[in-house]
Amino acid sequence: MLLLGGDIGGTTSRFHLKDSGDESRFPEVISYPSGDFSSFYALLQHLFEQHNVAHVDGACFGLPGPIVDKQVELTNLPWSICVDEIKRQISITQVELINDFYAAALGVDLLTPADYVCVYEGQYDPKGNRLVIGAGTGLGVAPVYQIGGCFYPQSSEGGHMDFAPLNQEQEDLLDWLHSHSDHVSYENILSGSGLEALYRFCVQRKASPPSPGSENMTRVSAAEVHRLALSGDRAAEEAVRLFVNIYGEFVGNAALIWPARAGIYLAGGIAPRIAKLITSPEFVSFFLNKGTMRPLVEKMPVYLVMNDMMGLKGAMLMAQRLFKEQV
Repeated sequence: MLLLGGDIGGTTSRFHLKDSGDESRFPEVISYPSGDFSSFYALLQHLFEQHNVAHVDGACFGLPGPIVDKQVELTNLPWSICVDEIKRQISITQVELINDFYAAALGVDLLTPADYVCVYEGQYDPKGNRLVIGAGTGLGVAPVYQIGGCFYPQSSEGGHMDFAPLNQEQEDLLDWLHSHSDHVSYENILSGSGLEALYRFCVQRKASPPSPGSENMTRVSAAEVHRLALSGDRAAEEAVRLFVNIYGEFVGNAALIWPARAGIYLAGGIAPRIAKLITSPEFVSFFLNKGTMRPLVEKMPVYLVMNDMMGLKGAMLMAQRLFKEQV
């Protein structure tokens, strides 16, 4: 029996092939830059060819976007994916498509204490629900309800909720973002491209008036913004601070919609890189800043997931469940 799990991201796609007859046949994680491939089918064909795979019995892929009728248009890649087309082009018996944060939410059950750190202790309730949120190439949100000790994730596109500023600085940010786009969602801020936009905003605020061409001169990657912040660049430091504060706000907002006394888990690729700020009192203060609803939010523990394989673990878990249902 050969199973395949996949966590497909806008930047990196990760896979795990698992052979029940030879557990050591494949590496635990196989990674490819997503942008190197014209389609998901081309990526799968490359995976099969590179690892001499002729056929897979069951596969599950976590994908960034809403799954409708076994199809998905990815939100951060120019790919359209359909279960029937996967089966037509690739030799896989059974295929399941799930939202990437649905997969991440499944992966929570497979975490060990070494995989996460506590951001805010709250009042843990083992009978409560969970919430999984993560900023990376995009912004993912997965509510998870509990029934009888089992957790059931729900897919959502909560990261695309409209951005709501809390203070004058954020009002200025919203005005600036609106000058570039008619619609501003939290994902436009709490993502890799969002951090880049925050840096451009902070650079241009410091220029009075903005210098000609400054818009193009400050187009640096999210990784470079982080590096600049660590080196003491003021605009980069302000951009990262804004990111952390707005992230705290958003997590608190999501907690009002979906109370999660069994834990809010922060996943995604960005937060672990700025863990010192995510675990700071400033992040927590913005998370708790909910007026009369503060006592409700205060009860919810928040954990920062340091293991970026959570989505892949969840996809493989679903592939295993899928195969068991078929046999």
